[in-house]
Amino acid sequence: MNRRRGERDHYEHGAYVPTRPATWWLRNMKYFLFMMRELSSVFIAAFLVLYLYEFFLLSKGSDVHAAFQESLRKPGFIAFYAISLVFAIYHSITWFGVVGRIQVVKIGSFQVPPLLVTAGAFVGWIAASAAIGFLFFALL
Repeated sequence: MNRRRGERDHYEHGAYVPTRPATWWLRNMKYFLFMMRELSSVFIAAFLVLYLYEFFLLSKGSDVHAAFQESLRKPGFIAFYAISLVFAIYHSITWFGVVGRIQVVKIGSFQVPPLLVTAGAFVGWIAASAAIGFLFFALL
């Protein structure tokens, strides 16, 4: 049996229950990347809660909203935004990367190759991002 230091197997009510240390996912790059993808949703959720709170503050008046906007320009929030952006991009890339394997697209009796489905997802993401970016900069 290949057992790493700190790992012990035990039996509970006659059933074999292998145990692992809390850092098991750090030993394999694929597991690490999977855990980072799962962690990305925490940062995305925190960003969305902050975004929704900002909309709530709009209802409290422009002075309250302006004070909140000023607090968001502090280095801690900027670092949070940067980390959230990196995680959001990583989450999107990994999600669109598997679209071709999970989404079967048929046109009549022809099945679109998975690579084209994945490429279409990426093209759609880039086009939507470009359109939103264009609108953002056009309205400045």
